Amino acid sequence: MIKNEIEVAPAAMRTAFAERLEHGSVLGAYATYQGVRYLFMEKHGVQVLSARVDAEEVAAVSGTCPGLSWDEREMADEFGVAFDALPDARPFRPANGELASAVVATGPGVTQVVVGPVHAGIIEPGRFTFSSGGETIAHLDFQMGYSYRRLEQGVEGADPLDLAPRVARVCGACSASRSLAYAMAVESISDTRVSDPVQIARQIIVELERVYNHLFDLAVCSAAAGWGFGQATGLGLKERALRVCHAATGHRMLFDAIVPGGVSNGVLEDREQVQSLVIMLQEAVEQYLGAIFDNSSLLSRWNETGTLTYEAARALAVVGPAHRASGGSLDVRDAAPYGAYRWMPIAVAREEGGDVLARCRVKIAELRGSFGIIKRAFEHLGGSPLDRSPVMPPETGDTVTVVEGPRGAETVALTLRGSVVERLHFISASYRNWPAVAHATMGNIVPDAPLVNKSFNLCYACADR
Repeated sequence: MIKNEIEVAPAAMRTAFAERLEHGSVLGAYATYQGVRYLFMEKHGVQVLSARVDAEEVAAVSGTCPGLSWDEREMADEFGVAFDALPDARPFRPANGELASAVVATGPGVTQVVVGPVHAGIIEPGRFTFSSGGETIAHLDFQMGYSYRRLEQGVEGADPLDLAPRVARVCGACSASRSLAYAMAVESISDTRVSDPVQIARQIIVELERVYNHLFDLAVCSAAAGWGFGQATGLGLKERALRVCHAATGHRMLFDAIVPGGVSNGVLEDREQVQSLVIMLQEAVEQYLGAIFDNSSLLSRWNETGTLTYEAARALAVVGPAHRASGGSLDVRDAAPYGAYRWMPIAVAREEGGDVLARCRVKIAELRGSFGIIKRAFEHLGGSPLDRSPVMPPETGDTVTVVEGPRGAETVALTLRGSVVERLHFISASYRNWPAVAHATMGNIVPDAPLVNKSFNLCYACADR
């Protein structure tokens, strides 16, 4: 059994889930070759609720926790798990080349508007089916699966030490965070200790990832609100942040910077240059943030648009800035500190409004926080060498690791049998939060849908993994 795992009967899962929900926040659920697992973040770390599945049906939980609808549909698709009382039993991904039909609202004056799967921008495919009465959105159905790659099935039987490059490329925007979670999983299973300087270097890398992602989010929220200057300036700052990433790791998107046992050769080779670039970027970012708060029409446009209440965020298992903008407090860096966060604690940014403005305010606070973390990290790091620790995976092992990425909790579940991968599963923050986009959009007018969407600014790739 995995650490902190409680096994229950399949028929008792719904009741056991409700009891555990009182103690923590939902991270997700997935199937193994032995059964199903539901994951929570509690005070002591990750708590696992599991059930062995043979012919018995599992009591579905997505009726009371709709945020896990995707997880349960995926378990049914990929592992043939039979659920009792599954509210949405449509195939999650293409079945025989066909995607599930959209769920739509009906009634007098209700019409459907389909956006996608091909979009106007250079983005990945997804189908948005809006049901609207006049200009007001009554329902939104979102369908993914157009770029499904079966990455998890493709790594079964592989040496876990060979998979770091593949893990880094599941998705570009959260590459470093997922690489860190995977490295921690391999290190946990193999009982590998990573040096403090390496932990600090990793912290710098993932905070740089947070910086460029939040800058991009502010830029696209400016664009969706019609503020061209904010869009252009934000994108320019994101480009500068990507160049800092390249100077720090040799790759703009931070690919392959974090690996099991340490960091790649050449990471933070010229620390003075990177620190100088970070300081100059921070000064420019502060000017940009000042311009945002001076723009009353922009703030008015963001205010009370796309509101997600705390109750809805919890029912939908929302994570990250979207969760904390709705009054939540879960930040994995604070709730279950890992790496250098164990001795360099963070301040959790929170808002209560749950709207676009609140989500942007949380990201602005985290931007400033990331610059402070990076500054402290460099002070602690000094000129210490970044030696990689040898990693020797055992014959068997089972673990779940969670880190806080730019969009929220990034979860990696890894099971080894015979020193090779039996099961590798990713639960990305984007996968977790996409249903919340649909919920937050409802009740708004159709022209506000892009703004609500961009205030979450989620990835397609790590959901279509």
